[in-house]
Amino acid sequence: MKSTITKLSTKASINGVQYLEDYSFCCGELAPVFEVSTQHGLNQLLGNAKFVNREYGEVLYRGQCHLYGTVMPSLIRDYKQVCSQMNRLRALIELIKNDTLLRKDLKAQNANICDAIIEGVLQHYGVPTRYIDLVDNHWVALWMGQYEMQKTKRIEEYAHYKKRAILIENIVNGDYLADKKDDLYQYILLLAIPSALGNEGVTEANGFCRVDLRQALPSIFLRPHAQHGIVVRRKGEDKNKAEFYDIASQVVGILKIRIDIVDRWLGNGTLLMMENLFPPAAVDYGYDLLLSRSDIFSKAGNERFAITRYY
Repeated sequence: MKSTITKLSTKASINGVQYLEDYSFCCGELAPVFEVSTQHGLNQLLGNAKFVNREYGEVLYRGQCHLYGTVMPSLIRDYKQVCSQMNRLRALIELIKNDTLLRKDLKAQNANICDAIIEGVLQHYGVPTRYIDLVDNHWVALWMGQYEMQKTKRIEEYAHYKKRAILIENIVNGDYLADKKDDLYQYILLLAIPSALGNEGVTEANGFCRVDLRQALPSIFLRPHAQHGIVVRRKGEDKNKAEFYDIASQVVGILKIRIDIVDRWLGNGTLLMMENLFPPAAVDYGYDLLLSRSDIFSKAGNERFAITRYY
């Protein structure tokens, strides 16, 4: 297996694709940014990223509404040290491991990979962990960049994804001010992740742990299967430093796409609506199960460690 990733070439000639600049992450890593305007250009650029990294591993996608300086897990995004947060997360994982009924429903019987599966499912259902959410389906990645999470709090906190929209006449007339230009676009990060043969959906290779939740979880946990959910984290000695978990170094390219163009690409099919990608507890038994076990999450002693509720 090749030990280094290959970034997308800025000199490649693809119709509907224009190289703009190199984006600099906080860690000093650079990634080329391409504006994409056609679906054929999109497919060809994605194919090129996979082709040039085929000896290294798999190229996965992360849809975002905006660009950020890091690709940092939610657990430690606002922290410089990780020890205190990790201790709380480990305590929650142990509670779940020791709960016979919940562990049985998770089908996490293999002791060697049990922690990875539990942490992976927690990440996908809204609990902050060391993992980053990625997908191998670019339609889902486009959706994630097209919809922005909003939260409301009455008695409890609830989340909802609202579709981003712009008026086409504002684009034509140039009405958007310079500091509002970012509102016109979404971004897809292309990340090369080393691959290896896995055990029940969990693989470890070249300092990364990858959990394909479609293989690691039974389909009663419906959301990961609907979203083509994969979670990835860096594995090794973190020395209590948050930057260890930043995986910006794996970004081989960034796609910048105007949201009105993406809206035409995605259309109005029910497979790409929130009701499908975030199925309610009435049809997602695994989601209902996690929500019903508030006793376990309250024992973790941290309000951050709660399953996200959607309305």
